[in-house]
Amino acid sequence: MERSAALSGPNPQYNFDRRNTNHSSGNSDRVHILHEDITLPTFNNQYSRETDNSGDGIDDDDRSSEYSQDQLRGYHDGDNDRKNHFERLLDSLLCIFPRVEPLQWSTFCLLSVLCALPPAAFIIFFTQMGLGENIYYAIADEMGHYAFGLALGLATFIFALYMLDADEWESKVGSIFLDVSILGIVCCFVLLVLFIADQFPYGMVCLFALFNPLWLLTVKLLFYGNKSTRVFVSWLSGPLFFVSLLVGLSWLVWVFSDAENQWNEIARIEAAERAQCTPKYDLYPDCRAEEAPEETCFYIEKVDGREHIIFPEGCNHSCTNVYDGCLNGFILWVGPVLISMTMFFLSFFCTFFRTEGAREKDILNFGKVWIFILFAMWVTASLSGTAAGVTAALAALTLASLVASAMFLTVSFSKEERNQNASAVYQRLIEKYGKNLDVVRGLFIVTCAPIIVVYFGLSILNQSLRRSGIFPCSQPAGGDDDYVDRYTTRTRMQIDRIKTWDRAKVYTYAVYWGIAFMILQVIVAKLTVVFLSWLIVETSDMSIGAVTGVMIIAGVIMFLLPPVPGVPVYLTLGIVLPAQGHQTMGWVLSIAYSIAIGLLLKLFSSALQQKLIGENLSNHVEVRQFVNINSNMMKAMRLVLGKGGLSVPKVAILIGGPDWPTSVLCGIMKLSLFQIMLGTVPVIFLIFPTCLTGALLYMASLEIDGNPVYPWAGTVSTITASFTAIVQFGSMVVAAYYLEQTADKRAADVEALPIDEEVKEADDKADHIRQCYKEATQWDTAPFFAKMFMRISLSCIIVSSYMVQLFSSRCFTTHSLTDSIDDNLNGNAANLFLPLGWVAVGLFCTSCLFLYLFQQWGKQKAIQLAHGDMVLEDTSPHQRRQSSSHVQIHRQQSLDRGRRSPNSEGVISSNF
Repeated sequence: MERSAALSGPNPQYNFDRRNTNHSSGNSDRVHILHEDITLPTFNNQYSRETDNSGDGIDDDDRSSEYSQDQLRGYHDGDNDRKNHFERLLDSLLCIFPRVEPLQWSTFCLLSVLCALPPAAFIIFFTQMGLGENIYYAIADEMGHYAFGLALGLATFIFALYMLDADEWESKVGSIFLDVSILGIVCCFVLLVLFIADQFPYGMVCLFALFNPLWLLTVKLLFYGNKSTRVFVSWLSGPLFFVSLLVGLSWLVWVFSDAENQWNEIARIEAAERAQCTPKYDLYPDCRAEEAPEETCFYIEKVDGREHIIFPEGCNHSCTNVYDGCLNGFILWVGPVLISMTMFFLSFFCTFFRTEGAREKDILNFGKVWIFILFAMWVTASLSGTAAGVTAALAALTLASLVASAMFLTVSFSKEERNQNASAVYQRLIEKYGKNLDVVRGLFIVTCAPIIVVYFGLSILNQSLRRSGIFPCSQPAGGDDDYVDRYTTRTRMQIDRIKTWDRAKVYTYAVYWGIAFMILQVIVAKLTVVFLSWLIVETSDMSIGAVTGVMIIAGVIMFLLPPVPGVPVYLTLGIVLPAQGHQTMGWVLSIAYSIAIGLLLKLFSSALQQKLIGENLSNHVEVRQFVNINSNMMKAMRLVLGKGGLSVPKVAILIGGPDWPTSVLCGIMKLSLFQIMLGTVPVIFLIFPTCLTGALLYMASLEIDGNPVYPWAGTVSTITASFTAIVQFGSMVVAAYYLEQTADKRAADVEALPIDEEVKEADDKADHIRQCYKEATQWDTAPFFAKMFMRISLSCIIVSSYMVQLFSSRCFTTHSLTDSIDDNLNGNAANLFLPLGWVAVGLFCTSCLFLYLFQQWGKQKAIQLAHGDMVLEDTSPHQRRQSSSHVQIHRQQSLDRGRRSPNSEGVISSNF
């Protein structure tokens, strides 16, 4: 990412290029710094001058003088190069921060004040720093019973506008009515969010993200009407970033200024009771008060001026988990942080409009940022064991940022520009990422399938109303007198475009996406936490030495499992080791000890993954072919990781990448173990806040007579957990950025890397069988039972994914690292799964089974087609001739490339 010229100053590297041009015959060394090639002369005193009788045309004095000047220039250049290296390193570290547009102080101050007004209003009225609790719950209590009626009326009115084609009304009266209707919808939506604030606490954050861009555009109309929207938005990067920092620092000062402002067990319970959250007595039936069954068995009482949780006989500490699903109070408490992060994201987004050139590039850059956001799923899975609400806060932040950036993107371009840019971006994506678009389409299908079904249903109803002719302002139904489509013209065009996809392949990728999601959400986010919580309890009576040995063995085993990230392991180390060592070593030394063990465990496990797994797998052509070792992205990764020493891109990949895949890929590429271990050492910046979070979680759980010994520990653990997420997510962003830049800017170096000839040969041989599989599984020619296999698989994985995501509390028992299986799960880990959870797991297994059946059918048909024993059904004679010709060509190419494989079936088994 380029930085402002005002910050970096003139770049001396161009002087090197000019001198090298003047001395074109001299030797030179090519040095790659960041993304530009710089040619440095090696002053060897060879010049392209006409020589005299002495051989060079230069007398000794002139030569001595010129050599000294060149040598002196080289010394200065060396100093400048060292200075530039530091600047480039600093520039790399700052690449995840927004580039600030240079502004006059008066403009910067005015914009900062105007940008700060919405956050200030939100913090005052809707967070715990201000009057948030009183206003938030007063509105919900007094007006909450109107929420259902308002929602029903709002949905009915929007449905009516859609059915009557209100967006196509062109008359003056119709336009005015539509504008008034939109204004009314917005006002009703705001009221609805306020009414249901007690049930959906994220609503107000989303409203802020929605209206903040509208406020900024209002500022533009009032104060900067003579500036284009693009220029004005680019100005906002600095003020928004400044306000983001100001809000975050203000929140920190507020939290630590008074103990009552900190988040702990007592604060969580009091917030849940004020929010009137319903306790989960169905999961904790023994936690009801005997004299008042609707109340909890525990209560809060002030003793000696300090609040304490009182647990009567028969009521234990696990009963506080009845409020685990209530996040209302936490969202009110952490609200300023969400606002700060939203402002930070907007400031980053505004820098896209600073880049000169085609606006298509801005949209593509925006798309890349949201590709980075997908990696937050890994962070979410890693942090889900903290039970501190951080995961929910990240989800709210992602949603809010999406809404805000979409608003900016919409208002920054006219309708014509949006249509033109959408077409240009689509063509660019086809040209550059055409081979991978089916992966994105699969993600679209698995995430939006219910919305697509509803959209198609509404389209049918809309078309039916058009055909009836009841409302004269509706659009014509289209078609001729003999046939009128059941869908609207727009929907039919979209369906026809979907039909051009390789639907079998797209649906297969959709199922893969769903399987990956279920593995992360269930195996990683649930079962890993249960196992580690069991390990914490089992090691509670061991000595520090025995605990260390057990944790090293368990940690190595978990690191060797592909889907398990490292963060839960570090959290467990931070809980277990200080728990056993703080009495003898003290808290500081015991936490430092856990960090040191975490670092050694990471390095040792990475070495095992690289040498024991990766390098052994590298001996198999099928594995190297599976990881696409000859792709430009893998070559770019090899360039970055193969460089000696420490660099920001190298460290970012080794820290931000998933643990097992990254280390194993290093082994497959046979990179230097020492250099990879050296680049992995900075992972301590991730281990430190994670182990500290674990230690703070343990400290927060310590109680005397049911009251926390360290009431501030819960608050600090939330902050350190957030910092952990920032480190891991930030390293992911930097890693993806540099891989993309290396692949683009150093394309010549990437292409110059030697390819794996065995993999290339295997790819060439497999190309024929892949094409046969593709032709055999074409959706239009596939038999009914094969389509049914895929439809069942896709439907099951979509339903199971939605169940786990939307009804998580009804699928799984809430369980954190500090919970006990005996107390929380009644001694049986299987109790983690509630009945609906078992249904979701069953649907997941069913999906995998039917996907396997579909692929087995496809393989058999591909073998037949490859041998020429099958003719595609339901195709025209021309299509059959074309397919037969294509198959014959591929068969001949496979025979010409060699006969190492006795039949095609071996190729099939290695590629499907």
